[in-house]
Amino acid sequence: MFGNDLVKQKKEVSGWWNTDAIKKWDIMYDDYSIHDIEYLRNRQNIILRLVENLKKEGQTLKVLELGYGGGQTALELGKKELDVYGLDISQKLCDLATKRCQEGYPEGQFLLEVGSIEENYRYDDNYFDIVIVSGALQYLFDISKCMNEVSRVLKPGGSFIVAQRNHYSLSNMTSIRNILRTFIHFIFQEEHELHPSYKSMLVESRLGKLFKKFENKDFMNSSFMLKGHDKWKYKIDKKKITSPILTKLLKVNKFSVVEKLGSYYCFSENSKLYNFNIKFDLFFRKIADLKFIPILKYLGRSIVIIAEKKI
Repeated sequence: MFGNDLVKQKKEVSGWWNTDAIKKWDIMYDDYSIHDIEYLRNRQNIILRLVENLKKEGQTLKVLELGYGGGQTALELGKKELDVYGLDISQKLCDLATKRCQEGYPEGQFLLEVGSIEENYRYDDNYFDIVIVSGALQYLFDISKCMNEVSRVLKPGGSFIVAQRNHYSLSNMTSIRNILRTFIHFIFQEEHELHPSYKSMLVESRLGKLFKKFENKDFMNSSFMLKGHDKWKYKIDKKKITSPILTKLLKVNKFSVVEKLGSYYCFSENSKLYNFNIKFDLFFRKIADLKFIPILKYLGRSIVIIAEKKI
């Protein structure tokens, strides 16, 4: 694992996002796991609030959404009277999203297309006022290539909103396996996301130098060692995403970070604890918003960063 080149990664990611399994993204915001719904809606609400703050009276802004998925956010952007463009690697999602936008707001301006978000875009330089990417960067081979293209098509002073699942969230620290995975991610500065299984942590991390020779042993493939291990048909190397990683990438690609936000401070992803999580989220958010302990905002299930293209 973790040996893909650009061509291999694109092929595997495109293969996955063009299967029938991705149709779940058509209902993810409304009829799925209660924690996923809360997580996605919280993140979306922050994005929409940031966009609303960027609007200027009498001006129609052009916004590009990278990895628009089922089109839920694109539809809401269109309702705000923005000209909405989009790139996504999935033809199936493009069809679903286009239908959602056309039926949900027929008078809106939507141009959703299929394409890789880490290759050269067909748009002119300095074309967009806002670019948004939400939950897509982990699938890329080279995140910097994507950000470099964003910098090219974004107007000077334009806004880039990045929203990603956070690997150092509170909900990743409520079981022994997740705590250990978080520890390994941090201590060994892993570049890729490990499965929350003991086998993945030992074999696929930098510890693999010691333990990879045992990967086919019976014990390493026991139910105990494989608990939490996702078996994907498609071999996708998912990048580990954290606030420091995003901040560094943004600065390297000529962006100035304006604000960092956390979203959905859930204590656990156990559905039985949903009501408790909602109360905990409200309480923790109030503390994080006080800003006297800055690190607290980085413990949400999502990281949301708004940056500006340097003039």
